Amino acid sequence: MTLVALSLLIASPRQIHPSTCATIRDGTIIDSAGNPVVLGFDQFGYNYQAHLFVGTYDSVDRNIDGTFWGQTGDYVDDELIMKWSDDWLANKDCDGDGKLDRGIPGAYGVSRGWLTNDVNGDYDSDGNLSQDAHYTWFVKIVWVGPGGSLWGEYEVIQEVYNDPTGGFHGLQSKIAAPGFGLNDHWTTP
Repeated sequence: MTLVALSLLIASPRQIHPSTCATIRDGTIIDSAGNPVVLGFDQFGYNYQAHLFVGTYDSVDRNIDGTFWGQTGDYVDDELIMKWSDDWLANKDCDGDGKLDRGIPGAYGVSRGWLTNDVNGDYDSDGNLSQDAHYTWFVKIVWVGPGGSLWGEYEVIQEVYNDPTGGFHGLQSKIAAPGFGLNDHWTTP
């Protein structure tokens, strides 16, 4: 579910010319649907200036219709918080395409960013429609270069899942030291 949501924030890097960067404040940058990107939170929960999304699975696809990319499910109304680095999705347009820039072009071996997801939700564990069970899920994703197990260039480096009803408590996986970049650990020039 969340991994599909994350793909909204990934694209190919482009050439950057910092002296000609447009900012969100300029009002010239648009989102994937062609709407102007605004300062602060938009109606879906994105705050691109702050590198933050606070919303639900329903609103992450920028279409509040009771579905997640057209799919229904108990998780659609679960709270989703995403935070990302400037390398993942910048808050400027330096390549002149009218959209927020992604990654650092031409800098192979330099991290192209990180993303965290924090999910908080309830579900029906016994079929009586009572939403009787609660879970939280946290994940860290970093760019690792070609060969990553997620989208070919990314890796989940930490996953924490708590669901007392389901029998899950705490750290599920961690493949690196604390932090995000770890560039020397992941890639070599």
